[in-house]
Amino acid sequence: MKKITLLAAAALVAVAVGTSTLSAQDTTRKESKGEVRMPPTVASVVVVIDGSLATAGKVNAFKTEAMPTVEVFDVKPLITNEDEEKIFKTAYEKNKDSIKQLQEEIKKHGSIVKTISESPTKPEPGDVVGAELTTDNRLVIYVWKK
Repeated sequence: MKKITLLAAAALVAVAVGTSTLSAQDTTRKESKGEVRMPPTVASVVVVIDGSLATAGKVNAFKTEAMPTVEVFDVKPLITNEDEEKIFKTAYEKNKDSIKQLQEEIKKHGSIVKTISESPTKPEPGDVVGAELTTDNRLVIYVWKK
């Protein structure tokens, strides 16, 4: 009887170990196949604006870390109706102090300021409304020329 119980317990452990390794999630990062990023929307820019204070701290860290690739995105073409304009302006007003801090951090980095000023709409650091550091080491700066 003890042998049967022992064999059943061993079989149960073997099944449990086998299924747990089979169902383990693959968390390795796959290489990009050239997927196209989703273009920003007013809603995604509002999220970025809400995170301006945190991003200001990350921009400050560029003094000691390698500078990421910088991209500038004008949000004006995204605002296509009055509702979107109201949503955007509400987020902007709510986060004005955080945005100002982000702008001040950006001004400390000449290469970022140069990239911003070379953008087609010729914005200045004071036109920055948000920024995000992406997982692929790009700093996307959102500008709004009033």
